[in-house]
Amino acid sequence: MLPMLPGASPVDDAAVVFAGRRILDAGPRRTVLRSFAGPVADLGDAVLVPGLVNAHSHLELAHLRGRAPAPAGFAVWAAWLVGQDLAPPPAAVLDAAVAEMAATGTAAVIDVGSRAGAAVAAALDRAGLAGLVCHEAFGWKPGRNAPVPGALAAATTPDGPVRAAASGHALYSTSPENLRRARDACRARRVPFCLHLAEHDAEVELLATGGGPLAALLAGKVLPRGYAPPGLSPVAAADALGLLGPDTLAVHVVCADAADRRRLAASGASVCLCPRSNARIGVGVADAPALCAAGVPLCLGTDSLASSDDLDLWNEVRALFAAFPDFPAGAVFAALTATPARLLGRTRLGCLAPGSESGFAVVPPDLRERLTGA
Repeated sequence: MLPMLPGASPVDDAAVVFAGRRILDAGPRRTVLRSFAGPVADLGDAVLVPGLVNAHSHLELAHLRGRAPAPAGFAVWAAWLVGQDLAPPPAAVLDAAVAEMAATGTAAVIDVGSRAGAAVAAALDRAGLAGLVCHEAFGWKPGRNAPVPGALAAATTPDGPVRAAASGHALYSTSPENLRRARDACRARRVPFCLHLAEHDAEVELLATGGGPLAALLAGKVLPRGYAPPGLSPVAAADALGLLGPDTLAVHVVCADAADRRRLAASGASVCLCPRSNARIGVGVADAPALCAAGVPLCLGTDSLASSDDLDLWNEVRALFAAFPDFPAGAVFAALTATPARLLGRTRLGCLAPGSESGFAVVPPDLRERLTGA
């Protein structure tokens, strides 16, 4: 069975002809194989979908797999992370992490980091995955360097399979000036602007009152002396700064009420859900059905190996269904493929059709009935 596009009717007894990840032909087996003379691999009773897009990862943290503390909230997790060795991991570690993504059906990645962008871009390129490697603006000092460091820019090309971008970390950890600077750099490059947003209650408290556990953790280290909170919800604060738009990917959005969801939908911003990471850190569950009902485009991401056990997007799907058993299958397929592909501006991702460069993924047997009814 071959779902060609999210929402389209599947094709039974189908075949795909490909070279690397490039789809040369796809459709009913008899039609496709009529003029094909190469080797054929029979996958049996399988359901094929376009290669998946992991819309949020931090591959530079790949060496921290399995070390995260028990779920106790974001401030505890962040304090633990700061105490780890955050030097860029060896190439072998990055290659293994990227290979894990590829083996579970991922064809493209939106990765965010601040120390190993060039190495991450090289690892994606070696594995033949497409990607957007984002350099994260962090801190409140005026930006002195280019939003995209020279080493990362040199490791990517504007029109190549792996591209570079700026990004913001979060409203509490990156100054408004640096956030706008990163956003403007993204618009100039025509790539999405990524931002961690409304991830946890401590963020909500800090932005509303200037206090709470996150404020205590960041005082004198990240937050400037005399910091004045905006007195708004994270989503409203991002909107007030002009950070929301059709090219924005807001990551997590666990803490959002109906007004926030309407604001996101009106702006055209997309939201990346990372349900396993949120559970591992202990920050709650994003209301995916409410976001979907409000008209907010959704993506899925694994986040990092510092807060998830693996980089398998199908496990994010399992976590999503565990929290919301009735979440629509069509919205899941779009979140895995078409929506992040649109954000990336890559028409050759997110579909199984001639000319596509997404390769394909196989739906795991335990998810077949839930996702396809087969």
